[in-house]
Amino acid sequence: MPVIEKVAPEQALERVRAELGDLAADINLNWGHVDVRCEPQNLQQVALRLRDGKGIECRFFTFLSAVDWTTFGGEEGGAAELPAPYEVLIHLYSPDYVIHVNIHVPLKEELICPTTSRVFGGALWHEREAAEMFGIFFEGHPGLTNLYLPEDFEGHPLRKSFKLPTRIIKEWPGAKDPGEAAAGGR
Repeated sequence: MPVIEKVAPEQALERVRAELGDLAADINLNWGHVDVRCEPQNLQQVALRLRDGKGIECRFFTFLSAVDWTTFGGEEGGAAELPAPYEVLIHLYSPDYVIHVNIHVPLKEELICPTTSRVFGGALWHEREAAEMFGIFFEGHPGLTNLYLPEDFEGHPLRKSFKLPTRIIKEWPGAKDPGEAAAGGR
């Protein structure tokens, strides 16, 4: 499908601001992309308006992930001093108007975020991954089952507080060289 109108970043910013109104607290430009910060309770409405808004039409869901803003898992002050220790990050794109929008959803006390899978079907897989790796619960998601890890796995590997086992702590069964294998995988 051809581009209808290539919109300049400043014009995209104004269109997004007009469409979202009070649904988002911060709407700014960041390297040519429109950054939107919204509270979790407004996320579905923000996603709908960005998808359906005349002159915006961000119909292409690129990705959803999360960010752990804590300092080494909450050590040295960390999570207690942050306004939001975790954040869900969603990128949308408009092929008709060449507009990139990043939605930032700060998660404060509870790691609960509404699903966007009802707006964008592509979010199903991404929300499962973020739930598994960061421990974020996506309210309304039809099946938050693990993608990579066994169901009985404890912890969330992409959190900074997750301790990775090393070869010194836990024997490594996949020794590659003969010296390593002779030492029991260490």
